[in-house]
Amino acid sequence: MKRTLALVLAVVFVLLLVSCGNSNAPTPTGTVAPTAAATKTPDPTQAPTEAPTPSLPFAVDERGIATEPYEYPLPLTTGDDVLTYWFTIYTPQYIPDEGGFGETALPMEAQARTGVHVEYIAISPNSRQDNFSVLLAADDLYDIMCNAITYYPGTALQMVEEEYFVNIFDYSEFMPNYLYETTYRYPNDTNTHEAVFYYEDFVPAAYVLNIRKDEMIGGWCFRQDWLDKVGMRTEDIVTWDDLYDSLTAMKSEIDTCEFPMWISQTVEVKSFWQFTSFDSITYIPADTMPIIYLKDGEVQLACTTNEDKALMEKLHEFYTAGLINPDWASYTIPGDFTEHSYSNEVGYQYWGATALADVKKSTEDPNNNWLAAQKPLLFEGQVLHAGTSSSRAGTGNCSFAAKNTNLELAMKWIDYRYAPNGWELYTYGPEGVVCYTDENGERRNTDWALNHPDGLALTWLVFIYALDAFCDPGLITTENKLLNPDGDIAIEAIDSWTDWLNDNYDAAGEFPLGARLDTEQSETVSQYRADVVTYIAENFSGFLDGSKSFSEWDNYIATLENMDVQVIKDIYQEAYDTYLDKNR
Repeated sequence: MKRTLALVLAVVFVLLLVSCGNSNAPTPTGTVAPTAAATKTPDPTQAPTEAPTPSLPFAVDERGIATEPYEYPLPLTTGDDVLTYWFTIYTPQYIPDEGGFGETALPMEAQARTGVHVEYIAISPNSRQDNFSVLLAADDLYDIMCNAITYYPGTALQMVEEEYFVNIFDYSEFMPNYLYETTYRYPNDTNTHEAVFYYEDFVPAAYVLNIRKDEMIGGWCFRQDWLDKVGMRTEDIVTWDDLYDSLTAMKSEIDTCEFPMWISQTVEVKSFWQFTSFDSITYIPADTMPIIYLKDGEVQLACTTNEDKALMEKLHEFYTAGLINPDWASYTIPGDFTEHSYSNEVGYQYWGATALADVKKSTEDPNNNWLAAQKPLLFEGQVLHAGTSSSRAGTGNCSFAAKNTNLELAMKWIDYRYAPNGWELYTYGPEGVVCYTDENGERRNTDWALNHPDGLALTWLVFIYALDAFCDPGLITTENKLLNPDGDIAIEAIDSWTDWLNDNYDAAGEFPLGARLDTEQSETVSQYRADVVTYIAENFSGFLDGSKSFSEWDNYIATLENMDVQVIKDIYQEAYDTYLDKNR
């Protein structure tokens, strides 16, 4: 019966996808349904109690979680079994024409070390949701499915209960390094533990993890070389009025800069919230739930509050002044308009830190100088509250199909990416491709990667010849793109964003990662979610560009109320209150 229901849901999801559209980039799900037997998440800050495990070559606590890293003896296998790995490549133009991804340096080196034969099934970003739904409906999943937790038409628990995927926790002996990383590398990092352990004995996916914690690796930047021409400094642009004045001056002074501020269709970049000074997180959804956050302990739903309206009024002011790119809604992510940045059209935008070294080299004006900017405030000294819980866990992840005939090997092959003798291969790539080790034992980026013969950018080369954090699981570090003379640009930006956030953000509005929905709550939300998401996606953006008048705001909210958006908020409020009671 459960499988029959899942098949029906998969077919319905495909139909919804056709009518609603799909984002190019995966977004991790925000809900899971714990069973009635679920108990309080264990406190990873407590010293582990090691249980006797004579059959395991590593120490574990009483739950079977490794308390130390484990270095695999290689190869992992000498057999001829072939694992299947379903994933996507966001820059297929970077793959050599001959051989496909499986014949590139990273998978070939991984096979040489581990002995594991892998068939790589690369699906384009735009068709991945459709392809997943077809595979699910046919009950023909591949052994390892990247971002399955995003595309499954149900909760993380349902994907296991309905016997399509397995609970990694049940096989903890096959993934010691992953579970160690999420529990004991940073014992006080409860956010990462909660991001991975949906409850005490349930881990649905292996996520990409940053080896470092508390880094702000992306944010908004100014072209300081343009600000120099109008007598301004990035560090002095503090308030919204300052931002307006600086963009206006840029527009007037720089001939190529008709629209100095460029945004994409979601307004905010997920997890790197810039415009939160109105106590809102105005992230316009494409096919996922609007962002859930808190205000004075009460659940808020993005794009539905008076604070969202206030921000849109401010952005509309900027838009009507010709400061924001008019085709903003056509760009899924900021990376989609990179060519405009390189051609000297953009003066203020979001950048990932590691892309700043690339933009320095790739922009037509060699004197370009992008500097990290702070978030605009309503007044100097304002402390920001709105935000979401952050962790070391990123977007990339995978789940293991229940029908996998070689589950132990599949899990160990993925766990090798978190192991002491494996993670460096996946984060830096094979020696001499995008990184090499110099005579002093220091890693540096290769000249081939820095000056690619076809002009390909280092940032995207790393996503091909090392782990792609947008899709793949594994242990990574941001420095793999910064081992060159321009790397200091990114390091300074990371330090600037991180220090500013530590000083000006109190996290009072964070909705905790552990406040998840139970089965009944999740099913109720799913009844309303599709209509609410579609309505917001199709209507909210109109307030920014003027295609909808602010006189229509009350009608917009009334329509959402008729869609029972309050039911969604009440359910998340109940989940939050339950979380507080459980953790008191």
